[in-house]
Amino acid sequence: MEALRHERQYGSGSAISHNYPRKERVTGPPHIVRVIIRIFALIVAASITGVLGHAAAVWFSTQNVIQQQDGGYRQRAWPANLDLWPTWVMLGAAVVAIFIQLLSLLTLCGCFHRLHESHLRNWAVFFTSLLGIAAWIVAAVYFKTQDTKGKTSWDLWSWSCSHKSLENGKMSFETMCVEMNFTFYASIVVAVLEIASLAIFGRILRKGRKVRQYSRITVEKI
Repeated sequence: MEALRHERQYGSGSAISHNYPRKERVTGPPHIVRVIIRIFALIVAASITGVLGHAAAVWFSTQNVIQQQDGGYRQRAWPANLDLWPTWVMLGAAVVAIFIQLLSLLTLCGCFHRLHESHLRNWAVFFTSLLGIAAWIVAAVYFKTQDTKGKTSWDLWSWSCSHKSLENGKMSFETMCVEMNFTFYASIVVAVLEIASLAIFGRILRKGRKVRQYSRITVEKI
C-alpha cells in the first residue's frame, strides 16, 4: 500500500511535469478575417489579370488596323510605338499575387497541417507578403507614372483615355479607359489588403507566443 501511495503521489506529478504545452493550431476571428482578406485579394488580383489580358489581346489583334473614324477619315487605331511595359509589369504583379494567395490558402488544408505550424512557414509568410506588397506598390507607381507622360510615351492607359472617340474594330477606347482606371485602383486595394493581412498575421503570432509562454509557466508551477 505504501508503494502504491508513493506512486500516486509522485508518479502523477512526473506525468504533469512532462506535459509541456503543444503548439496549437491558430484559429479564431483574426485568423478567419485573414483568410477572408486573402480570398478577396485573390479575386481582385484575378480580375486585374483578366482585364489586362483582355486589353493586351485587343491591342495585339488591332495594332495594325486602319479604321474608319467618326470624322469620316481613316486612321490607325494605335500609335506605332506603344509602351506595353506598364501593362506587363502590372500583369506580372497580379500573376505573382495569385500564386502566393493560392499557395497560402493551400497551406490551410489538412494535408499541409505540419507545414502550416512550422517556423519556416512563418518566415515564408513574412517574405512572400513583403514581396507581394513591394510588387504591387512598384507596379502601381510605374503604371501611374507612365500614364502621366502622355504624348511623350503612350501606353494602353494614356492612349485609351486620351482617344476615347477613336475606333479599333474590337473594343471602344472609352471602355478600355474604364478598365485601365479599374486596374490602377484595384492594385492599390490589393496592396492595402496585403498590408492588413500581414499586420493580422503578426498579431496572431504575438498572441500565440504569449499564450504558449503563459501555458509553459503554468505547467512549470504545477
